[in-house]
Amino acid sequence: MKKVLTVSLLGVLLSIPSTVFAEASWYGSIRTGISSAPGEDADGNPTPAKTGVSDFASRWGIQGSNEVSEGLTAVYRYERSIDSTNAGDPNDDDGNDTGGRLSYVGLSGGFGTVTIGKVWGAAYNHFGGIVDQALWYGSTGETGLRFENAVSYAVSVGNVSLQADAIMDQSTGKTGDGFNFGATLGGLMETGSIAIAYRKHQDAESADRSDDATAVKKMSSSFVAGNYGIGDMTVFIGYSRDSMEDVGCTRNVVNTNQEGCYDQSKTRITFAGVHGGVGDTGVNYVFTMRSEKRNSRGAEFDNNVAVSGLFEDKSTPWTLGLSRSLGGGATLNFEHGEPDSDADSSTAIWLQVDF
Repeated sequence: MKKVLTVSLLGVLLSIPSTVFAEASWYGSIRTGISSAPGEDADGNPTPAKTGVSDFASRWGIQGSNEVSEGLTAVYRYERSIDSTNAGDPNDDDGNDTGGRLSYVGLSGGFGTVTIGKVWGAAYNHFGGIVDQALWYGSTGETGLRFENAVSYAVSVGNVSLQADAIMDQSTGKTGDGFNFGATLGGLMETGSIAIAYRKHQDAESADRSDDATAVKKMSSSFVAGNYGIGDMTVFIGYSRDSMEDVGCTRNVVNTNQEGCYDQSKTRITFAGVHGGVGDTGVNYVFTMRSEKRNSRGAEFDNNVAVSGLFEDKSTPWTLGLSRSLGGGATLNFEHGEPDSDADSSTAIWLQVDF
């Protein structure tokens, strides 16, 4: 049945006049290589690193625009993840298609751009655009990446760019589930920029913490970052502060399926790094490091015994990456990440071909 539907869909697409796709462009990126990275056991504890073939966020998509009237353009984009290491199991309904990354439509004009659907979040576009320079082992804290059920507005005025997202999921019974905001001021000292971002959201999740209660996490995050170009090198620094309140957390309730129960938590992360190119060699480099500190109030579980109190976690993970353009849309990438924990380090090398 799945093959019949696929053939039928292709027939429909081929029968559509080519003018419909006149302003559309197909694109994709296949990223496959070898990685050595630790995993987790059933209790969430790190396991020794294993080496094998891995996919590194391969994807395909279509995007485009159509002029609606003078000064007004309709825009659209649809992008999905694919697993390049799996040719697809005919008995598997999912095959090698691992999920949607982006899917939105919108209108763009002198007022800016309004989009509806699944979009890149405002906090990530602005703050993450500065501090998330590693390709695989980096992290941006609590910005989130892409958001479903979003109404997003973006505009640029001179050297200032702004974006705001309202997240509205009808299944939760709330008018608004979250809000993201980001702003970047460029052109500082000619080659520098500074960005601020804010994210506030509330997540409801099933949690077997106390009589199958539903845990509601209220979270807010603030971000600030800046960068400055010096020749072929760009240095950056950033800071994020995350606060979480779990109103469904019941301390002193033993549950072997969870590591802990924190009714309040604050995380502070300082980001720093450099990235750039090495002369005319075609080699690019990136080095990022983070200093993370989390203070939590709640309970941790030790041998099925809940221990309440205040807890503090610190870590300073770092990542080193190198990439070399080979031409023809092909790039060879290497990254090494040190987690600063009991887990083994992670190393990966992969070939990326964009089309």
